[in-house]
Amino acid sequence: MLAFLTGVALGLVFAVLGAGGGIIAVPVLLVLFKLPLSAATGGGLAIVFAAAVTAALGHARAKRVDWRVALMVGPPSMLGAVLGSKLNTFVPERVTYALFAVVLVLATASLFLPKKDDPRAAPRVVLLAAGLGLGVLTGFLGVGGGFLMVPALVGLARLPLHRAVGTSTVLIAASSFSGATTTLVNDPSLIPLVLPIAAGAVVGALLGVPLSGRLPAGPLRAGFTVLALVVAGGMAWRAL
Repeated sequence: MLAFLTGVALGLVFAVLGAGGGIIAVPVLLVLFKLPLSAATGGGLAIVFAAAVTAALGHARAKRVDWRVALMVGPPSMLGAVLGSKLNTFVPERVTYALFAVVLVLATASLFLPKKDDPRAAPRVVLLAAGLGLGVLTGFLGVGGGFLMVPALVGLARLPLHRAVGTSTVLIAASSFSGATTTLVNDPSLIPLVLPIAAGAVVGALLGVPLSGRLPAGPLRAGFTVLALVVAGGMAWRAL
């Protein structure tokens, strides 16, 4: 029951913000369920995948998904996630914690940078490279990438925040699937714990999608920022 209720909370946050499921799931699996970091990163991806698929379907029905951008960024992000999950096993935990915190702060800060007047999206090659890089970080850090995807879609693809949130859920479903599959195939002992959390995440995502569409951009950005900075602080403390 604890695992299921934890999943509900993770799925709700993810569906509303287009991020946060994995970024919270990894610390929760570390602290609450006492998993080692390598297992927590893989388990977090599996939980995020369940929430992302559910949220993506809801956002797509509400027409908050840019399919052109999703199809451009998605395939390289899936490839990058597999590479990132392999790299994770070779890096000390302290380094992973520190990188987790730094990347999270930088990605969140980018949401507040002044936007150029040019509404055109970045060149296709830049979006493809961004997808690959985000995928590597997704697999390496064990997160779905939403805290990185949303700022990238706003800054590079020039999507409005609500549309960036919806599109990010599709991209996260794609990238987290490959990374989660790699981890669970290598360590099937995680499945009994991950399954009830993932089931709760599906329920939470179903509840969160309608709420996301009703929130204005200001509170959405504020909620995104507060959650990101709290988690970054916790990860920095662990690194130190």
